Amino acid sequence: MLFDIDGTLLHGRPEGHTRAMVDAMSRVWSVPVAPDDIWDIDPAGRTDREIARLVLRGHGVADPEIDAGIAQWMIIAGQVHERVAGDHPAPLAATDARAVTAALVADGAEIALLTGNLEPIGRAKVAAAGLGDRFGPGGGFGSDAERRSDLVGVAISRAARGHARGDVVIVGDTPRDIAAAREAGVRVVAVTTGAFGAQELSGADGVADDLTGVLALIGG
Repeated sequence: MLFDIDGTLLHGRPEGHTRAMVDAMSRVWSVPVAPDDIWDIDPAGRTDREIARLVLRGHGVADPEIDAGIAQWMIIAGQVHERVAGDHPAPLAATDARAVTAALVADGAEIALLTGNLEPIGRAKVAAAGLGDRFGPGGGFGSDAERRSDLVGVAISRAARGHARGDVVIVGDTPRDIAAAREAGVRVVAVTTGAFGAQELSGADGVADDLTGVLALIGG
């Protein structure tokens, strides 16, 4: 079971995360990036690297220049987030997140994160919400690849046990989570706890109102 973070495990606008991405872009590429630049490109379900590329293109930065600076940007963004996260309201864990993840582990499932967040930022957010003990060193993150579908293979390669793709289920809250799962050849269950309703998420193998509903779908 591979869990998305924002809108799935955690609820609330990730202001500190956004600030870190913006400040790091301004430093690395010397462009006047603002938080609204991120919100204007429909970031839900995108990886942080894809978000950065789209924002930078909007400021006239060419792809070769983006590619040359992306590694430095990821490092700086993680450092900035560590410094500024406490200045902003932190996203909160879904009320049923602990119970559902505990039930999955008790039933023998291996759970991991699959998120567009850069790894240091994603792990910091999950830890701040009280879920850091639920997820070990595996998973797939936006720092691993720009295409979200590529993160599935990364997560499978890091799993403690061997898994065929048919055994993998993504839990997410956006149509992009669904598209990534389809492209990667794994199953996907969507929750309507983010910005999208059941009709917009109908391409998933199942749609639930919350994580407890996901558990019911998997069990069924």
